[in-house]
Amino acid sequence: MSPGHPLFTAIVDDAALFPPGCASMPDALAAHPHHKAARYADVVGRFLCPASRLQELTDVLPEGDEIELSLIADTGLPGLAEALDLAHTDHRLAVEAVEVRPAEEADLMEAVQKVLEPLPPILAFVELPRSPGWTGGLEAIAAAGRGAKLRTGGTTADAFPSEAELAAFIMACAERDVPFKCTAGLHNAVRHRDSTTGFDHHGFLNVALATHAAVLGEGVNAVTALIGETDGERLLSAYRQVTDHDARRTRAMFVGFGSCSVLDPVNDLTELGLL
Repeated sequence: MSPGHPLFTAIVDDAALFPPGCASMPDALAAHPHHKAARYADVVGRFLCPASRLQELTDVLPEGDEIELSLIADTGLPGLAEALDLAHTDHRLAVEAVEVRPAEEADLMEAVQKVLEPLPPILAFVELPRSPGWTGGLEAIAAAGRGAKLRTGGTTADAFPSEAELAAFIMACAERDVPFKCTAGLHNAVRHRDSTTGFDHHGFLNVALATHAAVLGEGVNAVTALIGETDGERLLSAYRQVTDHDARRTRAMFVGFGSCSVLDPVNDLTELGLL
């Protein structure tokens, strides 16, 4: 395996504006091009921007700069439409994806259909709740040819899905050929217990390797075991079996994750000898 292996290409979306980092727009926009030009540039993906702050971004972004974006629909669909219109008038902005959340309704499948129906033909990820009936929402996403999004952490212990939950989500996406991304709590490579909070955090290397197993047709037990693995050496052993071809298949499914710190995942990959 060499630096720039396709398992990690553009895997980390820059979520500097979001908690817990909450960088200012000037600071976030100043740092992003440095990430994109650094030795680890291959792992850096899109800049994540709330739709409500796109005007602020255009005001701060230097005239000669261009930026690849994923817009987070924090203002609802009307606000997202306005942000997309603004982006279309600014040559510096390349909106490559949008991320939306369905309304809280009893029928999740119907709620997902409603949030997807007005979207333009752009890469879109729908955040699914961890609640009964979530597979109905995933069915609607699959039928529309869109992507799913799962929240994998937060400020409370119950914000973290269990190993079984995350494995079930990955398996369901693989079975339906639905690409997905993750958000929150995934900025380290290997599953671990945070020494400050005591929360068990999932690792993005775990998720990538579990997705690889699912893509290759392995069962839920193998996928769950990879999600729960805390031994970095064992994960490295599994990583060394991943071919470039299968890495690309894996990443077509696990598109990436947002991290408020780009350097945290980069440092982990470096320490593991993968970067």
